[in-house]
Amino acid sequence: MEAAARWSPFSTEDRQRFLLVDVTDQSLTLNQISYRTYSHASSFQVARYGRLPNFGAFDWSKTDESIVALGLVSGSACLVKLNEGDRPSETVATFKLRQQRKCNSIALSQQNWLAVALDRTRSDACLNIFDASGHQESSSEPIRRLCPAEVVSSVRFSPRHPETLLVAAQRSFIRLYDLRDGYFGNNNSAQVATRNVNNIAIDPLDDNYFASAGSSGDPSVTVWDRRWMQSGATAGSGAAVFDFQSPVDSVAPTTIWSLRYSGQQRGRLAICSSRGELKVIDMTEGRSSLLNASEFLPANTHGGQSWTHNRYVSQTRTVQQPCDEEPSIESSTKLIAFDWIPADFRIAHQEVLALRPNRRVDVLRVPRTVSQATITARHDMTASFDDVSIVEPAVPISPIALLTDVREEQTAEDFGPLAYEGESLHDHVEDEKLVLQMDATQLPNMLVGSTLQRERCRRGYLLDCAKNMAIVAGDWQLERLWEIIHRFRRQATRDSMIAERQHLDLGYIGVAAVCDAQIGKNSNRKLSFATGKVEDAIVDLAASRGLPPFEGERTRYPEVRQLCLEMCGWMFRQEDLEEECRELADRGLHYQAVVQAVLHEYKHVALNLLRSLIRSKTVPNIGLGALLAADKINDEQREMCLWMAADTNDPALKALLAFLTTGDWRDVMKTNYLHLGYRVALGLKYLNDSELVGFIQSETARAIKNGDLEGILLTGLGERSMDLFQTYITKTNDLQTAVLASAFTNPRYVDDVRFDMWKETYFTQMQSWRAFTERSQFIVQHSQLATTKDGHNLLDPSSGQVSLRCNHCQLSLAKYNRGARKDYRNSTLQTATKASMAASASAGIVCPKCQRHMPRCGICRMWLGTPDPTRRGGAKELSKLDDVMAKFLTFCVSCEHGFHAHHAKSWFQKHATCPVPDCRCLCTIR
Repeated sequence: MEAAARWSPFSTEDRQRFLLVDVTDQSLTLNQISYRTYSHASSFQVARYGRLPNFGAFDWSKTDESIVALGLVSGSACLVKLNEGDRPSETVATFKLRQQRKCNSIALSQQNWLAVALDRTRSDACLNIFDASGHQESSSEPIRRLCPAEVVSSVRFSPRHPETLLVAAQRSFIRLYDLRDGYFGNNNSAQVATRNVNNIAIDPLDDNYFASAGSSGDPSVTVWDRRWMQSGATAGSGAAVFDFQSPVDSVAPTTIWSLRYSGQQRGRLAICSSRGELKVIDMTEGRSSLLNASEFLPANTHGGQSWTHNRYVSQTRTVQQPCDEEPSIESSTKLIAFDWIPADFRIAHQEVLALRPNRRVDVLRVPRTVSQATITARHDMTASFDDVSIVEPAVPISPIALLTDVREEQTAEDFGPLAYEGESLHDHVEDEKLVLQMDATQLPNMLVGSTLQRERCRRGYLLDCAKNMAIVAGDWQLERLWEIIHRFRRQATRDSMIAERQHLDLGYIGVAAVCDAQIGKNSNRKLSFATGKVEDAIVDLAASRGLPPFEGERTRYPEVRQLCLEMCGWMFRQEDLEEECRELADRGLHYQAVVQAVLHEYKHVALNLLRSLIRSKTVPNIGLGALLAADKINDEQREMCLWMAADTNDPALKALLAFLTTGDWRDVMKTNYLHLGYRVALGLKYLNDSELVGFIQSETARAIKNGDLEGILLTGLGERSMDLFQTYITKTNDLQTAVLASAFTNPRYVDDVRFDMWKETYFTQMQSWRAFTERSQFIVQHSQLATTKDGHNLLDPSSGQVSLRCNHCQLSLAKYNRGARKDYRNSTLQTATKASMAASASAGIVCPKCQRHMPRCGICRMWLGTPDPTRRGGAKELSKLDDVMAKFLTFCVSCEHGFHAHHAKSWFQKHATCPVPDCRCLCTIR
């Protein structure tokens, strides 16, 4: 690297400084920012020290802004002081060596200890530690000598523990030294084996994690956890948390020049390559594993285990693209060095100081997230910079107008709904672009969809169809779904869909199954070994249910059509029709109520309803009554119907006017003015047998392809409904509705492994929502639905619903799980805990699945839930204590730190701040 830039840790808002280290010019320059924009910074020189001895390493003092440590090519180290004003800069101390060789790295600690890493020599130590606190003279001897006859390529002091030193030695190991220890043999230090031994960088927000890079031409980066480092010469690479083989663009030979942690966001690492690329990687340590073990995961034929780690890369982004090889471009835009600029953590971005080859300094913005608004699966929202921009269509349009042109272009072969377009549609779009601040009142309304399923669960969204319709009111697709399922369930009440003579159960089958006489392959449909034909069962059911004779198109299967009409909600009595029309009118669906009456060929009911609506001035008088009363209409009236249909946005009125124009409901079926239930009923009334079969088949295939929930009317809740729900989940991510709807027939009529997988996933969701009561209610209600006619329950006995679960992996704390998954869990348990359970058991209570302890007490630092292991009989002594609080645990709901209750009581009687270091939470103030 030819130059480097470092932002001053002593900078303030009014006094922003940075250090420019020029290895080529052999100079140090302290600059102060005079003006800074989003992309450029102007500065002036505060102090400079030029014509320095050749050096190849440097470090800036953590306690004195004017002191810089230099590692000279000769192997010596020196401290230089950058004096401001007229005073010249000077060398205040020099630390010489017995044998000259190159200095590879240098580090200054907060205690002003100076670590000098050197090339290998046989007769001397290659890592010397000096005490630079008093700027001793050049004759001073090292206070520690480490790594004899071992080349040391990189060295760093821990930011929070200055007595701890990370050292890259022998080009094969990274060692951890505690300088308080009196013995420094190699076998006594913790170490890891790796080839990535350059540019060690420690996360200042969590010094357990550090990164290292490969040598020249090797662009690999490894992130380590020092808590996993092992002592002894045989230590392996098990402490690696992440191993990035090529995190930067490596189409051309590339070397990692610099690694820098953000210092503002934990786990954020920036990587600078020799080609000028700047890559930022965000690493996260979650509270639980991203992937819990499941029997429904695909089998791994290559060996190994599923990913069960709670550490993962949450995001990567390229801030600066690699430059081309053209010299003209390199000289102007290539990034050669950088450093993070600390800022307020509430700001949506962090800035980077970028150094160019001509020593020009620019400012790069690194957003905390990608530059867009995104809602993640964890119900988090990421917003771009300071504002959220919502782009809408330029011309205000309504959903009905949006669909009009599409409907007009459809043909008789184009029956069926359009592709599903989301949970809801707004009737009007007011603004072309709406920009919301992060504290805008509209933002919570925008985010309601992310917690919609949890809110529905809280309100009792289970297996009560009537209650579910009330919960999803306003979402017409879900309303229609639960209306159809409610009709199926009412049909099957008291085994009224069982054909006794044929010993067949036709419960919850759809229109397509009745028309095709295919009720599925599940053995529970057959109540005896000797069963009759499905066609005969349909005839008997139509008679036993008291359905009137069919009136409509001539057909060979009148009983089939009557039973299907009942599934569509067809009203066979005038009293029932009038009651339903009144309910539709009360809900504001005035023209749909009129269409319902006309569809049933009760024009007098439609005229009476329309008359009352006009007299109450609910709807305007547009002459619709005269058109309904007339047996035939002339050309002028037909033309009037056409222009009225073009002017209205009400789909029911459009359908009625289309019928009045032609006098044929078949023309209305070619449009999407009426929902699927009405169009299927029209097909049953007015299509011949061959046309009806083609219509039902095309509509069923279209519903499955589009994931249209109203298609459940055709598929029923049988085997084909699982394909429809699969598409619906893919398009909407609404697993909740699919599980609840398919629970009516799984496993009684359908045996599909997808339902078990969906149900387990939904149970995991409910566990994360802490919806324990709702989950138990679902299990009870589902068990009632899974009971056959003879009282046999098809579900496996469920384990107790109240259990202790790990706060990290959300799995049971029981060592062995019960039920069908026992063998699977036991195999996972044996492989995951075979080596560690013995040691963990003696240390205290651990989760048998993820081996995580309960948190440590923030005051005594002992594991919560365990007696003091240093005292014999600790549990017995604890039981004798008079202080009841000594037996309990307490947690802060704000910072989530845990304490022994009596320790917390004693602490917070004298203090208000959390006792955990670096936590500023006022735990006792809400």
